Amino acid sequence: MTTHSLHKTSAISLDKVAGTAPDLIDMYTDAETSLRKVDLIGGRAAVYLVIDRSISMRDYFTSGAVQRLSDQILSLAAHLDDDGKVPVGFFSDKMHTLSRGKIFRRPQTLVDVELGNHQGRIAELHNSLGPMGGTKYRPAMEAVREHYRASSAYKASIPAFVVFQTDGAPHDESATRKFLDSTQDENIRWQFVPFGEERQFGVLSSLPGNVGVSAVGYNPLDLSNAELYSRLVTGLHRA
Repeated sequence: MTTHSLHKTSAISLDKVAGTAPDLIDMYTDAETSLRKVDLIGGRAAVYLVIDRSISMRDYFTSGAVQRLSDQILSLAAHLDDDGKVPVGFFSDKMHTLSRGKIFRRPQTLVDVELGNHQGRIAELHNSLGPMGGTKYRPAMEAVREHYRASSAYKASIPAFVVFQTDGAPHDESATRKFLDSTQDENIRWQFVPFGEERQFGVLSSLPGNVGVSAVGYNPLDLSNAELYSRLVTGLHRA
Protein backbone atom coordinates (compact mmCIF):
# COMPACT_ATOMS: atom_id res chain seq x y z
CA MET A 1 0.00 0.00 0.00
CA THR A 2 1.23 3.48 -0.83
CA THR A 3 2.60 5.30 2.23
CA HIS A 4 3.82 8.81 2.90
CA SER A 5 6.52 8.61 5.53
CA LEU A 6 7.06 12.37 5.89
CA HIS A 7 3.50 13.17 6.96
CA LYS A 8 1.64 10.21 8.34
CA THR A 9 -1.86 11.60 8.50
CA SER A 10 -5.23 10.24 7.52
CA ALA A 11 -6.67 11.26 4.17
CA ILE A 12 -9.70 12.83 5.86
CA SER A 13 -9.44 14.43 9.29
CA LEU A 14 -11.52 13.61 12.33
CA ASP A 15 -12.90 17.17 12.25
CA LYS A 16 -14.22 16.67 8.73
CA VAL A 17 -15.79 13.32 9.63
CA ALA A 18 -17.40 14.92 12.68
CA GLY A 19 -18.81 17.67 10.49
CA THR A 20 -20.18 15.46 7.72
CA ALA A 21 -20.89 12.09 9.38
CA PRO A 22 -20.83 12.40 13.19
CA ASP A 23 -22.44 8.96 13.59
CA LEU A 24 -19.25 7.42 12.16
CA ILE A 25 -16.81 8.98 14.64
CA ASP A 26 -16.46 5.82 16.74
CA MET A 27 -15.85 3.65 13.67
CA TYR A 28 -13.36 6.17 12.31
CA THR A 29 -11.36 6.27 15.55
CA ASP A 30 -11.40 2.46 15.87
CA ALA A 31 -10.11 2.17 12.30
CA GLU A 32 -7.36 4.67 13.10
CA THR A 33 -6.26 2.65 16.13
CA SER A 34 -5.96 -0.53 14.05
CA LEU A 35 -4.08 1.25 11.26
CA ARG A 36 -1.63 2.82 13.70
CA LYS A 37 -0.87 -0.56 15.26
CA VAL A 38 0.56 -1.74 11.93
CA ASP A 39 2.01 1.67 10.94
CA LEU A 40 -0.41 2.24 8.07
CA ILE A 41 -1.61 5.74 8.90
CA GLY A 42 -0.50 7.81 5.93
CA GLY A 43 -1.06 4.95 3.53
CA ARG A 44 -3.32 5.45 0.53
CA ALA A 45 -5.60 3.00 -1.24
CA ALA A 46 -8.74 3.03 -3.38
CA VAL A 47 -11.28 1.16 -1.25
CA TYR A 48 -14.15 -0.82 -2.80
CA LEU A 49 -17.04 -2.74 -1.25
CA VAL A 50 -18.79 -5.63 -3.01
CA ILE A 51 -21.99 -7.01 -1.46
CA ASP A 52 -23.67 -10.38 -1.92
CA ARG A 53 -27.39 -10.27 -2.93
CA SER A 54 -28.00 -14.01 -2.99
CA ILE A 55 -31.33 -15.07 -1.48
CA SER A 56 -29.64 -16.35 1.68
CA MET A 57 -28.48 -12.76 2.41
CA ARG A 58 -32.03 -11.50 3.02
CA ASP A 59 -31.84 -11.55 6.83
CA TYR A 60 -28.49 -9.75 6.83
CA PHE A 61 -30.02 -6.86 4.89
CA THR A 62 -33.06 -6.80 7.18
CA SER A 63 -30.99 -6.84 10.38
CA GLY A 64 -28.81 -3.94 9.29
CA ALA A 65 -25.63 -6.04 9.18
CA VAL A 66 -24.88 -5.04 5.58
CA GLN A 67 -25.49 -1.35 6.25
CA ARG A 68 -23.19 -1.54 9.27
CA LEU A 69 -20.44 -3.14 7.19
CA SER A 70 -20.81 -0.37 4.62
CA ASP A 71 -20.46 2.24 7.37
CA GLN A 72 -17.40 0.45 8.73
CA ILE A 73 -15.71 0.33 5.33
CA LEU A 74 -16.57 3.97 4.61
CA SER A 75 -15.00 4.92 7.95
CA LEU A 76 -11.87 2.93 7.14
CA ALA A 77 -11.69 4.47 3.67
CA ALA A 78 -11.69 7.96 5.19
CA HIS A 79 -8.15 7.25 6.38
CA LEU A 80 -7.00 6.00 2.98
CA ASP A 81 -8.73 8.12 0.32
CA ASP A 82 -9.55 11.83 0.48
CA ASP A 83 -12.68 11.77 -1.68
CA GLY A 84 -14.91 10.50 1.15
CA LYS A 85 -16.49 7.88 -1.09
CA VAL A 86 -16.50 4.10 -1.51
CA PRO A 87 -17.64 2.54 -4.80
CA VAL A 88 -20.15 -0.17 -3.90
CA GLY A 89 -21.51 -2.99 -6.05
CA PHE A 90 -24.05 -5.78 -5.56
CA PHE A 91 -23.93 -9.26 -7.08
CA SER A 92 -25.86 -12.52 -7.20
CA ASP A 93 -25.72 -14.68 -10.35
CA LYS A 94 -24.55 -11.53 -12.10
CA MET A 95 -23.34 -8.07 -11.24
CA HIS A 96 -26.45 -5.99 -10.61
CA THR A 97 -26.88 -2.87 -12.72
CA LEU A 98 -28.70 0.20 -11.54
CA SER A 99 -30.93 1.46 -14.33
CA ARG A 100 -31.58 4.96 -15.58
CA GLY A 101 -33.79 6.90 -13.23
CA LYS A 102 -33.99 9.79 -10.82
CA ILE A 103 -30.73 8.94 -9.12
CA PHE A 104 -28.53 7.72 -11.98
CA ARG A 105 -28.20 9.21 -15.44
CA ARG A 106 -26.91 6.01 -16.97
CA PRO A 107 -26.72 2.33 -16.01
CA GLN A 108 -23.79 1.44 -13.78
CA THR A 109 -22.63 -1.46 -11.69
CA LEU A 110 -20.74 0.45 -8.99
CA VAL A 111 -22.11 3.52 -7.22
CA ASP A 112 -20.57 5.74 -4.58
CA VAL A 113 -21.57 5.64 -0.95
CA GLU A 114 -20.21 8.80 0.61
CA LEU A 115 -19.77 10.56 3.92
CA GLY A 116 -22.86 12.55 4.77
CA ASN A 117 -25.09 10.54 2.43
CA HIS A 118 -24.57 7.07 3.84
CA GLN A 119 -27.41 6.52 6.30
CA GLY A 120 -29.90 4.03 4.86
CA ARG A 121 -28.05 4.07 1.54
CA ILE A 122 -27.56 0.31 1.36
CA ALA A 123 -31.27 -0.40 1.84
CA GLU A 124 -32.10 2.24 -0.76
CA LEU A 125 -29.82 0.64 -3.33
CA HIS A 126 -30.71 -2.94 -2.41
CA ASN A 127 -34.44 -2.28 -2.69
CA SER A 128 -34.00 -0.77 -6.16
CA LEU A 129 -32.38 -3.89 -7.63
CA GLY A 130 -35.24 -6.35 -7.91
CA PRO A 131 -35.13 -10.10 -7.13
CA MET A 132 -32.21 -11.63 -5.28
CA GLY A 133 -30.47 -14.62 -6.85
CA GLY A 134 -27.60 -17.08 -6.55
CA THR A 135 -23.87 -16.63 -6.02
CA LYS A 136 -21.26 -16.01 -8.71
CA TYR A 137 -18.16 -14.08 -7.72
CA ARG A 138 -16.42 -13.53 -11.05
CA PRO A 139 -18.82 -11.00 -12.66
CA ALA A 140 -18.47 -8.78 -9.60
CA MET A 141 -14.68 -9.04 -9.55
CA GLU A 142 -14.51 -8.21 -13.26
CA ALA A 143 -16.66 -5.11 -12.72
CA VAL A 144 -14.40 -3.90 -9.91
CA ARG A 145 -11.24 -4.40 -11.95
CA GLU A 146 -12.75 -2.52 -14.89
CA HIS A 147 -13.74 0.37 -12.63
CA TYR A 148 -10.31 0.48 -10.99
CA ARG A 149 -8.45 0.41 -14.31
CA ALA A 150 -10.43 3.46 -15.42
CA SER A 151 -9.76 5.37 -12.19
CA SER A 152 -7.29 8.09 -11.29
CA ALA A 153 -5.98 5.82 -8.51
CA TYR A 154 -4.87 3.27 -11.11
CA LYS A 155 -3.10 5.96 -13.13
CA ALA A 156 -1.33 7.10 -9.96
CA SER A 157 -0.33 3.52 -9.05
CA ILE A 158 -2.40 3.66 -5.85
CA PRO A 159 -3.54 0.13 -4.99
CA ALA A 160 -7.14 -1.03 -4.85
CA PHE A 161 -8.34 -2.65 -1.64
CA VAL A 162 -11.52 -4.60 -2.37
CA VAL A 163 -13.69 -5.74 0.54
CA PHE A 164 -15.73 -8.60 -0.90
CA GLN A 165 -18.64 -9.61 1.35
CA THR A 166 -20.46 -12.90 0.81
CA ASP A 167 -22.32 -15.58 2.76
CA GLY A 168 -21.76 -18.58 0.51
CA ALA A 169 -19.33 -20.35 -1.80
CA PRO A 170 -19.64 -19.36 -5.47
CA HIS A 171 -21.36 -21.44 -8.14
CA ASP A 172 -18.54 -20.39 -10.48
CA GLU A 173 -15.66 -21.59 -8.32
CA SER A 174 -13.36 -22.53 -11.19
CA ALA A 175 -13.90 -19.22 -13.00
CA THR A 176 -13.39 -17.33 -9.75
CA ARG A 177 -10.12 -19.08 -9.01
CA LYS A 178 -8.81 -18.43 -12.51
CA PHE A 179 -9.70 -14.77 -12.25
CA LEU A 180 -8.02 -14.34 -8.88
CA ASP A 181 -4.91 -16.05 -10.20
CA SER A 182 -4.90 -13.64 -13.15
CA THR A 183 -4.80 -10.61 -10.83
CA GLN A 184 -1.75 -11.65 -8.80
CA ASP A 185 0.53 -9.23 -10.63
CA GLU A 186 -1.95 -6.35 -10.49
CA ASN A 187 -2.16 -3.64 -7.85
CA ILE A 188 -5.35 -5.10 -6.38
CA ARG A 189 -5.85 -6.67 -2.96
CA TRP A 190 -9.00 -8.78 -2.49
CA GLN A 191 -10.15 -9.14 1.11
CA PHE A 192 -13.11 -11.49 1.51
CA VAL A 193 -15.45 -10.92 4.45
CA PRO A 194 -17.58 -14.06 4.80
CA PHE A 195 -20.75 -13.89 6.86
CA GLY A 196 -20.85 -17.40 8.31
CA GLU A 197 -18.10 -19.94 8.92
CA GLU A 198 -14.95 -19.52 6.84
CA ARG A 199 -14.64 -23.28 6.27
CA GLN A 200 -17.77 -23.38 4.11
CA PHE A 201 -16.10 -21.29 1.38
CA GLY A 202 -14.28 -23.82 -0.75
CA VAL A 203 -12.70 -21.34 -3.15
CA LEU A 204 -11.19 -19.44 -0.23
CA SER A 205 -9.27 -22.42 1.14
CA SER A 206 -6.28 -22.00 -1.18
CA LEU A 207 -5.68 -18.53 -2.52
CA PRO A 208 -3.02 -16.48 -4.32
CA GLY A 209 -0.98 -13.97 -2.35
CA ASN A 210 -3.13 -10.95 -3.16
CA VAL A 211 -6.22 -12.48 -1.51
CA GLY A 212 -7.12 -12.58 2.18
CA VAL A 213 -10.08 -13.66 4.30
CA SER A 214 -11.63 -11.93 7.32
CA ALA A 215 -14.51 -14.17 8.40
CA VAL A 216 -16.96 -12.50 10.81
CA GLY A 217 -19.23 -15.42 11.77
CA TYR A 218 -22.98 -15.86 11.63
CA ASN A 219 -23.70 -12.77 13.75
CA PRO A 220 -21.63 -9.94 12.25
CA LEU A 221 -23.47 -7.36 14.34
CA ASP A 222 -21.89 -8.96 17.42
CA LEU A 223 -18.36 -8.33 16.14
CA SER A 224 -16.87 -5.08 17.40
CA ASN A 225 -15.55 -2.44 15.05
CA ALA A 226 -12.11 -2.87 16.55
CA GLU A 227 -12.06 -6.61 15.86
CA LEU A 228 -13.22 -6.21 12.26
CA TYR A 229 -10.58 -3.58 11.58
CA SER A 230 -7.92 -5.73 13.21
CA ARG A 231 -8.75 -8.47 10.70
CA LEU A 232 -8.99 -6.14 7.72
CA VAL A 233 -5.71 -4.30 8.20
CA THR A 234 -3.77 -7.55 7.81
CA GLY A 235 -4.96 -7.45 4.20
CA LEU A 236 -4.05 -3.79 3.79
CA HIS A 237 -0.59 -4.50 5.17
CA ARG A 238 0.02 -6.83 2.22
CA ALA A 239 -1.53 -4.52 -0.40
